[in-house]
Amino acid sequence: MLMFSFKNNKPLYDNYFKIYDVKSRKFKLTFLLLFVIFIISIISPAPMNYLQSIKEEMKLKSCDNLYDYIIPLSASFITIYVFYYDYKNKIYELITFYNRNNFNYIIFYRWITYILIFTMGSFVTGLIYYRSVGFLSISNLILSLRFIPNILFLCSLVLLLLTITKNVYASLFVLTSYYSIDLLSSGRIFKIVSIGASSNNFYYTISPAYFLVNRFILLLLSCIFVYISCKSSSKL
Repeated sequence: MLMFSFKNNKPLYDNYFKIYDVKSRKFKLTFLLLFVIFIISIISPAPMNYLQSIKEEMKLKSCDNLYDYIIPLSASFITIYVFYYDYKNKIYELITFYNRNNFNYIIFYRWITYILIFTMGSFVTGLIYYRSVGFLSISNLILSLRFIPNILFLCSLVLLLLTITKNVYASLFVLTSYYSIDLLSSGRIFKIVSIGASSNNFYYTISPAYFLVNRFILLLLSCIFVYISCKSSSKL
């Protein structure tokens, strides 16, 4: 990341690609991953009997793991990449110095930019992936929307770990530990804060209320994590 000295925050936003994303590598990688997901959604969609299968309390992990686990993990790796040099080279100290608020908007805007791109892109590819239930039907929209909390949760967790520990590798360790434990335990360890609610079919194997509470808690924790991250990083 190139170093520039400015007297206020506005040039930091206006010169985003000169400061934070030289040659747009991070943007290009983000869109490349979304393109790969798009291709997978076209050539290997959810089965025609998807809704009937989950109503029979089947766990379609081979189908749902893509959006429950793989895509959120990819988004969290993008988040790590976005902030990697901030903490590797202690550039976060310079960014914090230029922040004049009690909330680090510089970090927030950088985080939300990539997360919005990944979230919207995943939602669109999800519509294609679950098109067998009726493209753009209510079921199709719900099936695509239900994975958004996973992306927000993992990416906000990474942001929290980075801003608190200021260590990329410690953050990566905690992230992969949570991810691996949740995946291998089929959501039994973390339960209500598991990201595997869809692939483990919480809605039908436990209850609809449990599934919805799980989604809500992940969204709530995501907001809390981002708030703490931006507040704690507002001052050196």
